[in-house]
Amino acid sequence: MTHAYRLVYAATCRQQILRLPPPLKPLVRRVIERLALSPHEGKCLERELSGYLSLRAKRYRVIYRIDESERAVEIHYIGHRRDIYEVFADEIRQREPGAGIRRLQSGVSLDS
Repeated sequence: MTHAYRLVYAATCRQQILRLPPPLKPLVRRVIERLALSPHEGKCLERELSGYLSLRAKRYRVIYRIDESERAVEIHYIGHRRDIYEVFADEIRQREPGAGIRRLQSGVSLDS
């Protein structure tokens, strides 16, 4: 039996989820829920985003990191593929290590 990873969301990620187009929210929810069971499914990122992974949700990407010691998947950023990597790289250059992560229920609402 496989034990699911906990889902942990960055503070900015919750706002990004709320701003997603309504038709996209169920897809993003399924992608994130899938990460709890299979976190290594995404593509490993490189250079300044080394240590992060990315998973597709149509034209959007979910950027996350895996904390094996805590058995947690940290969801850091959700955005359109056109500029998500540059925007996220700029954001992590400006924040302190580990800042902006907060624990939420694994059932973040994507319905509103």
